[in-house]
Amino acid sequence: CILFQSVINLRHHILTGCLPILYTRIHLQEKCDRLIELCLKYSEKMRLKEYRYYRSDEAEEAENAGIDVDLAALHAKLKGGGDVFHRVGAITAFAAVGSRRCHEHIIEQLTVRNSGISVIKESIAEFAGMLEEGNQKSQLEYYLNTI
Repeated sequence: CILFQSVINLRHHILTGCLPILYTRIHLQEKCDRLIELCLKYSEKMRLKEYRYYRSDEAEEAENAGIDVDLAALHAKLKGGGDVFHRVGAITAFAAVGSRRCHEHIIEQLTVRNSGISVIKESIAEFAGMLEEGNQKSQLEYYLNTI
């Protein structure tokens, strides 16, 4: 009976010590899942907004007026979700670079959603391309080279 009680106590201490770690892992996976969901959502919104701009009368009028249509399309793209897409992509890359487990989970979830790490890389590359030289740009380039 004493041995049985000791085993129960030992099991309780092990599980009590492991639960916060297990909870943290599950919580991180849920956060990574949400990041991926947002990244894919805003990627689609951004592309759709850019496509609609190029097909619009506004783009044709801008071209006739001598306005840089690509710059105007970029503006429409950023307003249509591109800014959020770039920032969520950077956060996702931060998680992937910071934790091997998160990196594996992110790749796995992107595969499940018929996508790949190229979505994250694209968001970082576009974001870095819009920035001037500095700490933020070099950090994004590090993420791009690491993932």
